[in-house]
Amino acid sequence: MPKAKPKLDWLPEAQASLNQDRAFRKLGSTDMKLALVIGETARLVRFEAFEIAAVEDLDLTNLRDADLVLTMSAREWNAYLRKRRNGSGPTLLSLDLQGPQRLISAQSPLQRLMFERYNLSIQAFIDKGAELPA
Repeated sequence: MPKAKPKLDWLPEAQASLNQDRAFRKLGSTDMKLALVIGETARLVRFEAFEIAAVEDLDLTNLRDADLVLTMSAREWNAYLRKRRNGSGPTLLSLDLQGPQRLISAQSPLQRLMFERYNLSIQAFIDKGAELPA
């Protein structure tokens, strides 16, 4: 069976869309770097104040610059996006708490708290990507 390819091409489009969205700004200021490690692919998403400042390719061996790291297999990721698009998928916060293994990791407990603090902004970004055409 061939390996699933992660769907990450939507990241810049979701970034541009949310940076123009007043509802996203109302979620509050978000200052953090989120690494999305999906299968063997990684991207760094930099949230600064009321916008998503950048989406960059990231080397899997250099995750230390990220405040938070979200890790999923490509198959899990694609299924998660599909469920969110259909309105049947849990939030990342709920999903992180459900399983025995956490989806979100950080280098310190203080950084890990950023997930709870900024989860609405992170979820808005993921959901925007889920609703974009594949």
